[in-house]
Amino acid sequence: MVVVLADDLGWGDLSTGRTNGGHPHRLHRTPAIDDRAREGVVFDNAYAAQTCAPSRAALLTGMSAPRPDNGIFAVTDLDRVGAAEPMLEGAAQGRGDGATVIPQRATTVAEAVQEVGYATGYAGKFQITGGASNIVDHHGFDENLGGGNTGAADSYHAERHPEGHRGRRFDDKVWPTLDRFAEDYTEEYVRTRIAPYSHDVPPGEVDKLVGTPKHLTDALTDSATDFIDRHADRPFLFWMSHVAVHDPIDTRQPRRDLLAKYRAMRRDARDDDQATAYAGLVEGLDQSVARTVDHLMKTEDPRNPGRPLAENTIVVVTSDNGGRTDLGASNGPLRGQKGLLLEGGIRVPWIVWSANPDLVERGRLNHSVIDGTDLYATVADYAGARPRPEAPLDGRSLRGALQAGETLDGPRFGHVPGYLVSGVRDQRPGSWVRHGRWKLAHDYETQTFTLHDVEADPGERRDLAGRRPEEVQRLGTTLLEWLDETDAPLATVRRTTGPVRLTVHGRTYADGEVTVHPRPERLVVRPGEEMPFVLPAAS
Repeated sequence: MVVVLADDLGWGDLSTGRTNGGHPHRLHRTPAIDDRAREGVVFDNAYAAQTCAPSRAALLTGMSAPRPDNGIFAVTDLDRVGAAEPMLEGAAQGRGDGATVIPQRATTVAEAVQEVGYATGYAGKFQITGGASNIVDHHGFDENLGGGNTGAADSYHAERHPEGHRGRRFDDKVWPTLDRFAEDYTEEYVRTRIAPYSHDVPPGEVDKLVGTPKHLTDALTDSATDFIDRHADRPFLFWMSHVAVHDPIDTRQPRRDLLAKYRAMRRDARDDDQATAYAGLVEGLDQSVARTVDHLMKTEDPRNPGRPLAENTIVVVTSDNGGRTDLGASNGPLRGQKGLLLEGGIRVPWIVWSANPDLVERGRLNHSVIDGTDLYATVADYAGARPRPEAPLDGRSLRGALQAGETLDGPRFGHVPGYLVSGVRDQRPGSWVRHGRWKLAHDYETQTFTLHDVEADPGERRDLAGRRPEEVQRLGTTLLEWLDETDAPLATVRRTTGPVRLTVHGRTYADGEVTVHPRPERLVVRPGEEMPFVLPAAS
């Protein structure tokens, strides 16, 4: 199993329309990912958390953010309010201790498959750990190449070591275990690992890479092919967590040949260096998928002589959250971007492929609503691993959907008990549930619901809450029960706000309990107390 996790790749950033409801990007070229989408199974209703840290925790643990063995809702704290002073105060992460790391007691998917004999490797951004050593010591990976407790690199290209050291290194935000892949591009490297995957690049630009610093995306791909070579004789899980296409986004960041390509393509268009740089990073990511899949196809499976390793391997390609449209990403027709609970912040590409149709069907588009917690259950199912009983999984195995085209039913949820307000982003405390075609969202400041038919209205332009009260009640009940079942923390009334007075009639959730209010009553929420989730009684 190979997991390719992009960082901030938008729902509309690929040149295939299969992953995003028929909205291919008009500039980006992603032929390798497009081929995986055409030959494998695509889930076009796949969800992540709104930012990278909670998404990564859900993918690795199979548990939603409110679970005690997760507890990660945002990258740092939940009180990111800028200069404003809103009415509520964000909950502490880590279920109270403020930690944005996977607890050591949590069981990751790597630990689960490690117990049944899998070799496990991790490369790239990890972030949700107290230190790089924990990735190997506590989270189930035999090897860690570049992962640490930081969220991004300051530069995509290798740099010279400080005076007195030879060779190249990536910046301090990339753990130095990846530095053995940081050497400059050689003529042989460019000829065998860049040129075969280069399309429509201006003449001579690929050759100019020789002697220039290695790109981080290429180094991560080198680590993948190296790991595969060393562990081809046994089952393995390799997790390639790319930094692309996270900021910084400027013309210094893409590989120079890809920057030249998109500058040439935009010659008659409005000059936009940021969009050009972003496109180059996207195609670099695509070339990583191309190289990895090609290596699996060309490597003989020692356990099945004469057959390629790709016939015994599953590749998953997805993103940790929606794209940042302010930096050049596209989320297609979806409204919103990274950090928001709108569809543009939480819906992501999700592709599963294998050269063996008995493992993954060919050419299937599945409309089931899934999310990141499903990865753990799916990998464990294929591997024959059993999750530990003390760790309840929120995800479901997708194996039936991947092998037999099954449609999976059931709700999926999201919850942010605090503020993510910065720049163009303004996410306030909220919760949401998606079931079938309907998505219900709750705003804790205003105590209001919005309801959207996201099949007919993926851009969430028409709020139907007032016209479909029965759906609000049905989905609101489902969301209330999920908050209660996971014991979800809520934002509290800020001490400078003063008491908040609500008239409630129906049911409320706060402090881990559901309270029934059979008749209208006045509720006073004092500073420091949780602002409740209020579901009015059906009219």
